[in-house]
Amino acid sequence: MPSLSCIGAGRLGKTLCRLLCEQTHIKQVINQSEASSQRAIDFIGAGTASGMSDIEPADIWLIATPDNQIETSYKALLHSGVLQKGTIVFHCSGSLDSSILQSETVPTISASVHPIHSFANPELSLKTFAGTYCAIEGEASEQLHGLFATIGGLPFTIDSQNKALYHASTVMACNYLISLLESSQQMLNAAAVSSGNGNPLESLIRQTLDNYLSTSASEALTGPIARGDSHTIDNHLKALSNLEDGQQWQQLYRELGKATLPIAAEQGQASSEDLLAIKALLDTAR
Repeated sequence: MPSLSCIGAGRLGKTLCRLLCEQTHIKQVINQSEASSQRAIDFIGAGTASGMSDIEPADIWLIATPDNQIETSYKALLHSGVLQKGTIVFHCSGSLDSSILQSETVPTISASVHPIHSFANPELSLKTFAGTYCAIEGEASEQLHGLFATIGGLPFTIDSQNKALYHASTVMACNYLISLLESSQQMLNAAAVSSGNGNPLESLIRQTLDNYLSTSASEALTGPIARGDSHTIDNHLKALSNLEDGQQWQQLYRELGKATLPIAAEQGQASSEDLLAIKALLDTAR
């Protein structure tokens, strides 16, 4: 069983270490403070709290720090002398590739593994990680493919040159989706909709996501652009222009509407003339 040590056992790092407990021997956990390391170890159920001054060699090193600390952490490992020929070192950044984990002095085997998963709740992630797609690139791809498959991951290989573009897509699907939903909620609040303890948008959100994931964008699309209803689009833009924060929401509405037009064209329900009329409305600032 290979040994694994982790630098930066935050929500992602400690979750992966816990999941990998049966496949690896968790050796050392290194956070910014001993108390933080101990909390991570309590969650993982294995390992020893350490500092950079007393680290020991391990077969695999996981660097799960924020992106701007990954290269610094790797250089600290190099300086410590614990890295050996054949040691696997990987990080979990979505946008950075494995080239920041390479050295001319020590021939380690580097990689990056980015699970397409939200680790906001580590306890929940332990239960839901299985079935998570994991983007892997670098020299250690083959070894890490096998390791992540054993914990229920669905590994796939990505070209290092496409890492930033790949990560932008995940940010759009996850982080910016939250922003979009919150904007929708704020518009609802501005319309003085009283919802009690529930959320009137919840069933619509769930139905839309289910439809998109089970069919395609053109099949799932409904609404005024899909049916070529320029009058409704015009009314929406007028209503948004009357709000205190209307300019920001109107800009968001316009850009998303423009992105919707080619999907509606593919669907074919609206005529090309109606879609051109909608485009003219969306292109005109108010």
